[in-house]
Amino acid sequence: MNADILRITEPPTLLREQAFERLREAIITGHFAPGARLIERELCEAMGVSRTSIREVLRRLEAERLIQVEPRRGPTVARVSRKQAAEIYDMRATLEAMLMERFTLKATEEEIAVLRGIFEEVVAAAETENVRELIAIMTRFILHVAHVVDHEVIRDILQQLIARISFLRGLSMSKPGRIHESIGEIRAIVEAVERRDPEAAARNAAHYVQNAGAAALSRLDEAQTHGNESGAGLRAQERRQATAKPVRTL
Repeated sequence: MNADILRITEPPTLLREQAFERLREAIITGHFAPGARLIERELCEAMGVSRTSIREVLRRLEAERLIQVEPRRGPTVARVSRKQAAEIYDMRATLEAMLMERFTLKATEEEIAVLRGIFEEVVAAAETENVRELIAIMTRFILHVAHVVDHEVIRDILQQLIARISFLRGLSMSKPGRIHESIGEIRAIVEAVERRDPEAAARNAAHYVQNAGAAALSRLDEAQTHGNESGAGLRAQERRQATAKPVRTL
């Protein structure tokens, strides 16, 4: 475990909240792989916080479905199945298209300017392919839209899914070329909003989410294939060892 990624150096005020945000970010950005065990003692040492604080952090992460507690294994980073990922992207495409349509109709010029400013931050972060920063900025992008639209049910759904959306966003961005492809798609959304074209804004939002979903699902498929190949290789090795003739000694 790379302790530097998790180490908290800020003053002890709100230490538990800082621990939660740091560990949450480490999971979302892939520092801890799906299925990885989270050992309390190691986390305490890496982050410099008490076991009580770590346990509270783990409970909150479990509530966000970023971790799961398995019998005899303890807390592990949750796996997102292909089916779950596809369902999340289907829902996102519908909800975000609706949000962008309503934002285009409702937002003031100042609120649209804020959206443009957030997009320019996305462009800057994409230049260095800073996935952690991109995830945070894109979260602000859609939450700004949701705040302006003020649709409580959609906002609640997005808040419940935000951690898993962020994890999948990182997965999608890991596909070569996806970050730079997405810039053109997001730009099309922003420009449609600025033209006050709600249908184009909704259509472009759905297109962006669908392409992001395809990239994330592709990465999940690759991971599954790699896992199957590794498992098959290990089983073949075990069979060879089991059937190998013993070496005779003189």
